[in-house]
This record gives sequence, structure tokens and C-alpha cells, in this order.
Amino acid sequence: MRKLFLSARRSWLTVIVLLLLSTVLWPIVPEVLAAPKPATPAIGTTIWLRASSNGRYVSADLNKASYAPLYANRTSASTWEQFVVVDAGGGYIALRSNATGKYVSADLNRGAALVADRTSIGTWEQFTWVNNSDGTISLRARANNLYVCADLNKTDTPLVADRSAINTWEKFTWGAVSSTPPTATPSSGTWRLVWSDEFNGSSINTSNWNFEVGGHGWGNNELQYYTNGNNAYISNGALVIEARKESGGYTCWYGPCQYTSSRLTTQNKRFWRYGKIEARMALPSGQGLWPAFWMLGVNFPTVGWPKCGEIDIMEHINTEPRIYGTIHWDYNGYASYGGNTSLSTFTSYHVYSIEWDASAIRWYVDGVKYHEANIANSINGTDEFHREFFIILNLAVGGNWPGSPNSSTPFPARVYVDYVRVYQR
Repeated sequence: MRKLFLSARRSWLTVIVLLLLSTVLWPIVPEVLAAPKPATPAIGTTIWLRASSNGRYVSADLNKASYAPLYANRTSASTWEQFVVVDAGGGYIALRSNATGKYVSADLNRGAALVADRTSIGTWEQFTWVNNSDGTISLRARANNLYVCADLNKTDTPLVADRSAINTWEKFTWGAVSSTPPTATPSSGTWRLVWSDEFNGSSINTSNWNFEVGGHGWGNNELQYYTNGNNAYISNGALVIEARKESGGYTCWYGPCQYTSSRLTTQNKRFWRYGKIEARMALPSGQGLWPAFWMLGVNFPTVGWPKCGEIDIMEHINTEPRIYGTIHWDYNGYASYGGNTSLSTFTSYHVYSIEWDASAIRWYVDGVKYHEANIANSINGTDEFHREFFIILNLAVGGNWPGSPNSSTPFPARVYVDYVRVYQR
């Protein structure tokens, strides 16, 4: 009987202890199990923001407009994607764009679109930083007390403060610029295709390409007039860029244009920082012909050339059995560094490519490397090559380097592009 009594007593004591423990621990357990809350960046921290809606970085995009509207449209974080967190008073923060040096505003004159064009902080430039329980953050604009949204239902639309509740499109991740931003693909390993144009349609895809127009010489005393698509077309699964001899109809820097051609760019539409960029091309042969596959920095409209940087993936002139690869940049004045390789069969298809990372740019023909430029730690002022670039395809006629065509030059002359592809790791 005593054993039974002691056993029962121990059981009751156990129950009492458990009840006491549960009372003490109950407020703690939910905090232990809950997802960790994200930290708020310290005032003065330079950060990047990444939209949960599409995984893209938020950019004060000066290519869109001079007032730098904020778009979630970049695959990597560079200067335009950097913002300094500023104390805006009253428990609010402000964001100052490194692209413009100005404050981000929920501009009610533009439907509460976010723009980085304000020189001082007022109500429209004040935001509440909201830490969400899933590790993301949201921004609520004091201008209208609504949340900032990266709206995938609206094409080519900046971030806008127009949502009353937080869902996926109103969520962002962030990190300090001194930390390495996450990327959509592994930082090392196999190249993965992130974009391409295979030219398999019936017409040129203008969501990828622009036509640059004019006959002003293009900085090289070139003789052609670049038309608005009249000299480029799709044929048998390839882009064709066609240079023609003309007898009038266009005005060039030297008078009536003698030649027309095309120059296509992905400016404002497709741009990348780092990657493997390649095209399979067949080139023309003739005195005065100058086909090129190259890239310019996206900040070209604001800083000009050569400060924007230029990467020539492939250039060829005249009838030379040789391919050139070069970079151009500003290093207290114009600088360039290039290499070349022999190729006698350039009129047949070959794959021209670069492999570009934070350390170097390497040039290849058909997978064989022939040149390398060191850009590690922005050596020799090569910081231009750690920003985003867009692609250019063109066929120039004449100019300082190749010289003018002569009676032996065949017209029409054509560049054939089987595909353009961009890979990242």
C-alpha cells in the first residue's frame, strides 16, 4: 500500500512540475519555433533590394528616364542597384540612390511610382521598413500609407506604392553591399543558358533588339547610313545584316549616303554583368567591310564613351584572315587592350565568344582561347567592366580602320548570325 501511495504521489508531483514548466515555457516556445525575423539595416548602410515577385534586383534605372524610376529588372547588383539607408526622422527611413545621389520618392504626381530624383527628404521620401516573419521585408510609403509593389501584371512599369496588404509582390530581400548578393545561378560550375535569340521566327524580335539609325559617321568616319530595319531580316533561321551600295535617299556626314546597313542593339532591353556571351556568325569579305559583335556599358547615355567601357567580342576588317578582340575604357584618358587570332575561313560559320567574370575577360573562336584581359580588383582603372553591358551587332562600311570600299568590294555584303546566346554560372 505504501508503495502504491508513493507511486501515486510521484505521479501527482510529476503532473504539477509539468504544469509549472508549461506555464513558464509557453510564452517562449512560439518565439523559438517562429521564423527568425530579418534585421533592419543600420543607418548609413549601403544595401541592395531584390523583389520576391521575380527575383530581380531593384535598380534606379537611368536608361528608362532621367528621373531614375525604380525597376525590379536586374540580374546582378551594381551601382544603380545600391541605396544608402538614411534616418528620415519620426521612425521612418529614406533611401538615397547611388546612381543619382538623390532620394527615392513615392511620387504621387506619377501615381506613387518610385523615382530617385529628390534632393531633400519630405513626406513622399519617408518609408516604414517592415520586417516580415518569413525573412523578407516590405516598404510602406508615408506618402499614401500603402506598400511598395513589384507588379508583374504591368509590363515595363516601375515599382509603385499602391497596395494595402503584403503578399509576394510586396516582399523584398536585402543585403549590405559589402556582402555578396545571391544570384539566380550557382557562382561556379556549368554554364547555364539565361537568354538567347535563335532567329527562328519570321521577323526580328523587337522585344530583344533596337535599330540604331543615322549616318553621322559613328565616331569613326564610317560611310554607311544605318536604317530602321530596312537592311536586316530573318532568312532560313538566321539574322541577316545587309550592307548595300546606294545612289541617294539618305544624308550622311559627307553628303548623300553611298551605303546603307544595319546596327542592332539590346540596349534597355537585355543587359548582363559577367557571363559567357557568344554568337555563331558567317562574315563577308571585301575592302571597307567591318562587321562587329560587341558590347557597351549600360551607362553609355550618361557617362559617354570610353567611360562606359566597350568589349569587342569579334571584329573583322576587309579581307584579312584574322579576328580581333579588344576592350576599350577610360584610365585617366582613353585606354585599350586587344588581341587577335588567324582565321582564314571567316566567311563560313564560326562561334565567337567571351567568358567574362570578376577576374578576367577571355576571348574564344570555336572554343579555343586566344586572348585574355585581367580586370581583377579593377586593375588599371577597369572598373567599367564590373557593370552591366548590352549587345551590339552591326556591319559598318568604311571608316578610319578598314578604309573605304573599292571597285572589288561586293555589294550587297551580308553578315549571317545563326544565334546569340548568353550563359551565366
